[in-house]
Amino acid sequence: MSSNEKNVNSNEKPLSFASIFAYGSGNFASQLSWTMVSTYLILFYTNAAGIAAGAVALIMLIVRIWDAIFDPIIGGIMERTHTKWGRFRPYILFGAPFLVVLTILTFTVPDFSSTGKIIYAFVTYLLLSMCYSVVNVPYLSLPGVMSRDGNEINRLYAAQMLGMTIGMIALNLCTLPLVQYFGNGVESVGYQRTAGIFALVSLPIFFLVFKTSREVVTVKKENALPVKEAAKLIVKNKPLILATIYTIVSMIGMFGRLGVAVFYYMFVVGRFDLITLFMMMQVIVGTIIMPFSPKVIRKIGKKNTAILAMVLQTLAMLMIFFGDPTNIPFLIASHVVYGLGYISGPCGSSMTVDSIDFGEWKYGGRPDGTAFAMQVLGTKVASAVGASLGIFIIGLFGFVAGQPVTPEIARGINISVNLVPAACFILALIPLLMYNLPESKVEEIRKELKIRHGEHAE
Repeated sequence: MSSNEKNVNSNEKPLSFASIFAYGSGNFASQLSWTMVSTYLILFYTNAAGIAAGAVALIMLIVRIWDAIFDPIIGGIMERTHTKWGRFRPYILFGAPFLVVLTILTFTVPDFSSTGKIIYAFVTYLLLSMCYSVVNVPYLSLPGVMSRDGNEINRLYAAQMLGMTIGMIALNLCTLPLVQYFGNGVESVGYQRTAGIFALVSLPIFFLVFKTSREVVTVKKENALPVKEAAKLIVKNKPLILATIYTIVSMIGMFGRLGVAVFYYMFVVGRFDLITLFMMMQVIVGTIIMPFSPKVIRKIGKKNTAILAMVLQTLAMLMIFFGDPTNIPFLIASHVVYGLGYISGPCGSSMTVDSIDFGEWKYGGRPDGTAFAMQVLGTKVASAVGASLGIFIIGLFGFVAGQPVTPEIARGINISVNLVPAACFILALIPLLMYNLPESKVEEIRKELKIRHGEHAE
């Protein structure tokens, strides 16, 4: 048995409901920062800070380019971190307070010139994005080291997605009313105070995740993979690459739409009073069906569950694009169909864990930190590229804040918010159809890994 085959040890007990619940609450905390950014930051920059749409799109893209460099670096550092708390948990403990501060600063409008505001927005958003990586790369990595049981990993990721949807509901339900209440006519003040409240609420939740999560699958310090070796193992791991591509492309559709959807409800539907309802509808449906996700996955598998979701979400986007924006019941029904696609919530991350185990079994190394850094990078790329593309298309059709919305501009908003995401969901089917790592094979791999590492294999 090689040294690499001995590099993982486990002292594993079944996860309690409390630990799974606590882990899932961490994504609720994340949404209080990241959904605030992905949903309202573009609107905040253009309407409250007065930054031109073109400058906003450029800021988003530059930050994402840096993320493409930074996220794998931080993932590699985490893989080689060894403390009494484990490899990943310390970053949650020490990174969360900085995430709070930077969320508040990002939603602050300084008394600067136009150029100064652009520079300030770029710097604060860049630092916030980096801090988000420091906290969320280890957070997403935890299920893969909290258990080797496939069903428990699915339950952890289902809890994580449930925390995400509940966080999105709470944020979308409360944000605009709180902005109006705290702003008292000054939109920039309202955003700053609202972001501050959300960020402060998230802090004790992150601390709870740190306290209750336990890393039972560990890597010995002397067997930690060098950066180049980790990168080579990832590139060779076809299932991991395909799972990552699926995640990135589908999230471009999801988060890209999320970043500009409010423009559709404000300027095409023309019902400001229903913005909260529409922003929440699909998430409410997702929250209802999310607890059934592990059962559906056990029945038809992760791959088929993800394919089903992409088909449903494509159908929903095309319904809205070709439908009548003044037909409110039809729009609600379309959003319900879209929300049914949330059934695949745990699939991307669970497929990543399966692929990491496959890579460890086949190649002898476990670059889990770097792999999940790619997941976080994918989420941020999706958020920024999707939103940048969305606001670029809207601007291309002539949208200017404060100016009347012509039928041509409304058409551009409809394309940006509904047709582009539909195209992304269709493209996400390609890596899914190529993915070939069935659950039965993964279970065999995990049993063999337990034997390799001297664990009890049932």
